[in-house]
Amino acid sequence: MQAIARFVSLDLRTLRPNAGYMIIPFGLVVVPVLLISGVLLPALSLDSGGGGGYLLIPFVSALAVMSAPQSLFSYDALGRLDTLYTALCIPRRRVVVGRYATCLLLLFALTVLSVLLTALAALAFGSAFDLGVAAALAAGSIAILGVLLAAQLPVFFATGPGPIRVLTAVPPSIILGILAIGWVTPDIRTVLLSWLGDANLGWLALASVGVLGILAAASIRLSARLYARRDL
Repeated sequence: MQAIARFVSLDLRTLRPNAGYMIIPFGLVVVPVLLISGVLLPALSLDSGGGGGYLLIPFVSALAVMSAPQSLFSYDALGRLDTLYTALCIPRRRVVVGRYATCLLLLFALTVLSVLLTALAALAFGSAFDLGVAAALAAGSIAILGVLLAAQLPVFFATGPGPIRVLTAVPPSIILGILAIGWVTPDIRTVLLSWLGDANLGWLALASVGVLGILAAASIRLSARLYARRDL
């Protein structure tokens, strides 16, 4: 466990020098979502029903799937860290588990941040905010994005830099696009808000953690096998 914590710390230190650049994808997510939701400039909004800034939750959380893995593995390639880990006799499975831990930590952190941003947007612009709805949406986002992480990380461990890794951003983009279209459709949004408001948060959180745990374990095992076969 201590070795995994050290690896996560190393990953976070690797990201820190370029953390400022995260403002670019962050801004490309937050501003359009607030515009679509009618939180900013309601007259230009695609959302005619005042759905609030809840879309911030899945969209900001999705940066853990669409941006973080790309950055982490790109830094591995630039610094030839894979070769360094091999030279230091660090077991590849430990590298795999450490990277999964980093990605999951970023997913949870960005989800918490997204809920806080939604609350701040509601406070600043007078948009709708219900903590129960936000928490249910956060739990659902973690489950769905966790599944996407479990599906894409084996690809990163199996291949080097190239178009295949870039293509892993396509499925979450499609899902977020469908969610955005559904959200700005009043009838669909009403159904979603009703379901989120009535959802049993405890069971939803438990189900999310259970699904994520099972898939993560299977994904880690697959990634470890694929990574072990790579010639570094």
